[in-house]
Amino acid sequence: MISTRLKQFLDQQQVGYDVMQHDPAFTAQQLAARLHVPGREFVKVVVVKMDGQFALAVLPAPLRVNLKTLAEGAGAKKCQIASEAEFQQLFPDCELGAMPPFGNLYNLPTYVDQELTFDENIVINAGTHAEAIRLRYSDFARLARPKVVRFGEPPPAEVAAKKKAARAAARKKKAKKAKREKKAKKGRKARRKKARKAARPKAREAKKRRR
Repeated sequence: MISTRLKQFLDQQQVGYDVMQHDPAFTAQQLAARLHVPGREFVKVVVVKMDGQFALAVLPAPLRVNLKTLAEGAGAKKCQIASEAEFQQLFPDCELGAMPPFGNLYNLPTYVDQELTFDENIVINAGTHAEAIRLRYSDFARLARPKVVRFGEPPPAEVAAKKKAARAAARKKKAKKAKREKKAKKGRKARRKKARKAARPKAREAKKRRR
């Protein structure tokens, strides 16, 4: 059953939402796949400590938290990921790691990555590893009142893959350009040869007239 605290809060605010049942999943990416939801729409909640104070970092499932960027956006000097042992007592009505992104329900500030603001609907953890909730992002933003910061970034493997693909594309483009230039050079050479060949009879004729 979803978090009683979350359910009461959404019902009191008369927010429309859908409860989605699923097989137990323990990572945001797994859950997004099982619910057939685009990863960018599934919300991942990361508990962080900024200058010693707990806060929620909310971002699309495929991304990871850039702690330096988050700290700068939040005006904090230091930011680090909190351990499960540190935050498990903060969410007494939730299974460990299945907390919803409403920090205001637990007296915690909430920071949301800018990428989520472009989605019409989002899917969030509902306090258990077997249920999730779909709701409009605008309703989430209105109720959670998060601070929007750009702090999400692709994981290193994805960044490396994109760089490799970009380098391959650059090499392919360079090869195509070299091939075009070689073909153009060959064409110019052929035209000059043809022009010289066409000019020879005229040159011989002119030479005969001078004699």
